[in-house]
Amino acid sequence: MMSRHAGASARGGASSATPSDPTLSVAGLEELRLRDEVDQQSPAPKRNVIAVLLIALGVGFGTLMPSLVALPVVIARISPESKDVVLGSVLAVQAFLGMALAPFFGALSDRTTSRFGMRRPGIAIGGASIVSGLLILGIATNVPLIFLGTFFMAIGASVSGASSFAIIPDSFPDRSRGRILGFKALTGSLAGLTASIIGPMLLSNQLMLFGLGAAVLAICFSIALPLIRDRRLDRADVPRQSLLATAFGGYRFNPRSAPDFSWVFVSRFVFTLGLAFSTTFAVYFLTDQLGVTEQALPPLIALNSIISLGGTAVGTLIGGFLADKVPSRKTMILVASLLLASGAIVVATSSTTLMFFIGTSFITLSVGFFIPTDGALVMSVLPGGNKHAAKFMAIIGIADQLPRSAGAVIAPAIIALGAATALGGYPLLYIVGAIAALSGGLVVRMVRGVR
Repeated sequence: MMSRHAGASARGGASSATPSDPTLSVAGLEELRLRDEVDQQSPAPKRNVIAVLLIALGVGFGTLMPSLVALPVVIARISPESKDVVLGSVLAVQAFLGMALAPFFGALSDRTTSRFGMRRPGIAIGGASIVSGLLILGIATNVPLIFLGTFFMAIGASVSGASSFAIIPDSFPDRSRGRILGFKALTGSLAGLTASIIGPMLLSNQLMLFGLGAAVLAICFSIALPLIRDRRLDRADVPRQSLLATAFGGYRFNPRSAPDFSWVFVSRFVFTLGLAFSTTFAVYFLTDQLGVTEQALPPLIALNSIISLGGTAVGTLIGGFLADKVPSRKTMILVASLLLASGAIVVATSSTTLMFFIGTSFITLSVGFFIPTDGALVMSVLPGGNKHAAKFMAIIGIADQLPRSAGAVIAPAIIALGAATALGGYPLLYIVGAIAALSGGLVVRMVRGVR
């Protein structure tokens, strides 16, 4: 018999057990059914909405400044002759660690019996690791320290992300998830936009460039953690198994058992691969393809960041609203892929910075449109409902991280191939990105269980 705390979510949250659970009695099944009915009618807990947005604010400010502004510039100073390889390798390591560890940390989150809740411990530990990574990057003077700081950031993102993303299916019904995901993405984008405006002003002070993000993240997490109305899991309801078994359990999934989840995974993977090809080397496209000088680069970096994050913000507002209103989320994902492909082609064929920024606007608008729509679609096809929400949200996170890692490794080869042709290295990379993005929009049509 389940204890009164076992699997019970916060007000408005979802149960951690499913009707197929053999440990439930008939009375327990009826109680679960009634609780689920109440959950579907209850408004989303406001405390959790605020907490989710604060976490997004801190992570956005702390992590987007390095990727959009700081890392390309700092790496170019430390290793100017191999900057594209080093940047690609750093981002690949970061993405690979996030991909490889997230399911394990997701499985741990689903088994956490702390008196502080199931999700709070992971969020707190992950936030501390991200702050440590940012401070290391702030004092880095060589490539190994860049990798070390990136390592801590990747670990932190895996731990905190596995727990924080699970708060949404834990706490909110399907009818409101698109809007919450939209506002979450919007908050992160606005935080990144602010960081990207401030970042170019701090290029001469590396410690401040990374340290400011660490301070903002720490403050946001400190406010958010006490606000979370978290689920609590009784120790008696956690299967007894070793840490190693838990680790492997985090990766155990049979694609044939949940084909819709599998197709959504493939769709996100291919779309994100196109996005990685179309955004990672934007700074180098400006300098190497369009001939922008180092003196003229800082204001263009700021402008590119403003357009990128502004476009994402507009896209999330539209996508977050439509994801809960439009009958077919699959059609919306196809629209997002068409927008990204169009923007990538415009950039690939651009000969001026104006055309480059127009193409970038389409790309970032598509990203904002995609995030809440695809996120809501994922949560509607989670295997087993919310019982293993953190685990499967982490697994779907592989479709975000693996293509970023693989794309960063593959991209230099595509650039080298393009450089040997009249087309050029970076234009070819953007064209390949357009093809990948369009493929992602077509693959999602294979999902049958939901629209």
